[in-house]
Amino acid sequence: MIESLTGGSLAERAVMAVRELIHDGLLLPGHPIRQSAIAERLGMSRVPVREALQNLQAEGLVQPSVTGGFVVARLSSAELAQFYLMRRLLETELLRRVESVPAGELDRLTELNEGIGELVDSPSRAIRALNHEFHFRIFRLAGLHHVVAEVDRLWDRTTPYRTVYSTDRAARVRIVEEHRHLIEALGRGETDRLIEVMDAHRRTSELEVIQVLTRPAPHP
Repeated sequence: MIESLTGGSLAERAVMAVRELIHDGLLLPGHPIRQSAIAERLGMSRVPVREALQNLQAEGLVQPSVTGGFVVARLSSAELAQFYLMRRLLETELLRRVESVPAGELDRLTELNEGIGELVDSPSRAIRALNHEFHFRIFRLAGLHHVVAEVDRLWDRTTPYRTVYSTDRAARVRIVEEHRHLIEALGRGETDRLIEVMDAHRRTSELEVIQVLTRPAPHP
């Protein structure tokens, strides 16, 4: 009876926990999801865990397994290309709508990038959070909140792949350098340059993620 009254909150906890496991690369694309293990980890029954997985299936992060249960959704290269195409179109429009950038915002972007730089030799979840805030502070300058929300959804679908490739130190170093160029272009009001750097930044990510997709999916 208690579970039926609190099932919603338990399922929400399970959704957040599974999403973090996927985003952190602890559950890889194509990887089977052991509901009993997650339930034990969270100290709950399998009922809210299964409800959570059904919710994540609606988001596209997990999918039913041919052997029963669920696996982490694994995008094909063609599907991934579509996500990056949509990102390019929407992000470019956001960047074109940026009219002015407060000096304090440039300082904050610099702080975020320096924070990433300090973690180059010790990758952690913090890098992903800093990187996300860096990009979305720029996107929000356009004032198109619904578009930004859609871009965030697209980012969410490809996070597991970006997490895997960003475990490479060279990739982290490159990200910091490319962020510096973005800040410079933003500060100078050079919209075309800003878009050019962002396109190259995104394209590098796409190519690296495609390499992740060529790796064999783990067997259940």
